[in-house]
Amino acid sequence: MLPKYHLFIGFIASILIYFLFNITLLQTAIVFLSSILIDTDHYLLYIYKKKDFSLTNSIKYSKERRKRWLLMKPEKRKYHKRAIFIFHGIEFWLLLVIISIYFNLIWFVLLGILIHIFLDYLDIIYINDSLYTKFSQLYVYYTNKRKKDFL
Repeated sequence: MLPKYHLFIGFIASILIYFLFNITLLQTAIVFLSSILIDTDHYLLYIYKKKDFSLTNSIKYSKERRKRWLLMKPEKRKYHKRAIFIFHGIEFWLLLVIISIYFNLIWFVLLGILIHIFLDYLDIIYINDSLYTKFSQLYVYYTNKRKKDFL
């Protein structure tokens, strides 16, 4: 899903949570920011692959890559490697659950991530793609071994 939708819906969801559950402004800010900043892994992957720190170039690259991906027929996509987004998998979420035992504010990070991932799942269903890509990054890594790169 495009960042502008995550920004808008994350903001609306955070405000609703603020009023419905009477949480503090700090907790609301954490929910909102984590619903957006989870996509930092896209930027980190760009830096790793391209050795370029330009956020503008990263955004252009991601938009172009998504455009090319969507032009490909869904049955052809399964033959190409998927990107590994370290914050988008259950492995990272479980780590946060463990940390939240000691730091209660982490629950609000998880809530923001839940909002983000829900929107990503809606987008994946809409574009007729595989849900596993946003569930387990270890599974993505494992299944990538027999596939060709998507440039």
